[in-house]
Amino acid sequence: MDRRNVLIIVNLAIVVLEIIGFALVFKEVGIDAFKYYTEDSNLILLFSSLVFLAYAFLKKDLPSWFKTLRFTAVVSTTLTFIIVITVLSWMTDWGLFNLLFQGSMLYHHTLCPLAAIISFVCLEKYDNLNALTGVIFTLLYAIVIIPLNILEKVIGPYPFLMVNTQPVLETVFWIVAIFLITYAIALVLKKGNGKVII
Repeated sequence: MDRRNVLIIVNLAIVVLEIIGFALVFKEVGIDAFKYYTEDSNLILLFSSLVFLAYAFLKKDLPSWFKTLRFTAVVSTTLTFIIVITVLSWMTDWGLFNLLFQGSMLYHHTLCPLAAIISFVCLEKYDNLNALTGVIFTLLYAIVIIPLNILEKVIGPYPFLMVNTQPVLETVFWIVAIFLITYAIALVLKKGNGKVII
C-alpha cells in the first residue's frame, strides 16, 4: 500500500475518532465544550483531516495554506496531550488515567493527538514550516479566553486560567510557560516532520 492510501486511512480514522469524541463531549457538557482549548484544537485537527480527504478524493494537490492549518492543528493537539500529562494530572482531581482514558478524553486527549503526531512525523512532509505558525491558535485562544475570565464571563476552564483567583505573577508565569511549551513543540514537530516517512 502506497503512502497516499495510508494517509487516507489515517485521516479517515482521525475523522471517525474526532466525531466519536465530539458526540461524547457534547453529551457530557453541551455547547460549553467550545470553551475548552482541547475541543477547539481537536476541531481544527478534524477540519484539517476533512480538507485532506476532500482533496485526496478529488485527486487534487493540497492548497498551499494546508500545511499551516495542519501544522497548527498538530502542534495544538500535542500541547493538549502534554499539558494533560504534565499539568492537569496534578492540578485537578481527575487523575491521569481518567484524563487520558475516560469518555471523550480518550479521543481528544489521547487517541487523536497521538494519531496526528504519528501521521505528521511518519507520513506527512511539508517544506519550509515556520515554528511561529504553530503558536497561532494558542495565541488566539489566549486573546479570547483571558479577557473573558477577567470579565467573569467564563471561569477557567483550566485552573491556570482563573486569573481572578490567583496572583498576577502566577498568571504571567502560566502564560509564558505555555507559550514556551507550545513553541518548543512546534520546533520539535518541525524538525521531526517527514523524518520517518514510511
